[in-house]
Amino acid sequence: MPKSYEFTLVRECAYCGERFSIGYARCENPACGKIRPELVRHETVVMNNRGICAWSGRNTDVRLPNGDWLWAPYFLDALRAGWINSDYRYTSHYMAAKSRRTAANAPARV
Repeated sequence: MPKSYEFTLVRECAYCGERFSIGYARCENPACGKIRPELVRHETVVMNNRGICAWSGRNTDVRLPNGDWLWAPYFLDALRAGWINSDYRYTSHYMAAKSRRTAANAPARV
């Protein structure tokens, strides 16, 4: 399994030299605001505002069409895993994994 994007994303903006915050797709320097190279192809889900990641509770600027915010490396990991399709919607693979995870965490029935 490939290493998570959390550990492989570019750490410094090539345009202004500002250090990237790991959870964001866009440079936080107000004078710059460029998108990380890994997310340029996905700029339609990169917002100018921020929200809370549905999976981690961390701040991010990546938002899916369904309204879910995802931490930038988690978004890329989900794309690579086939959990998000080219329309940026969750796939049946994600829904199955989510169901398994939810069932595993459900309290035992008595």
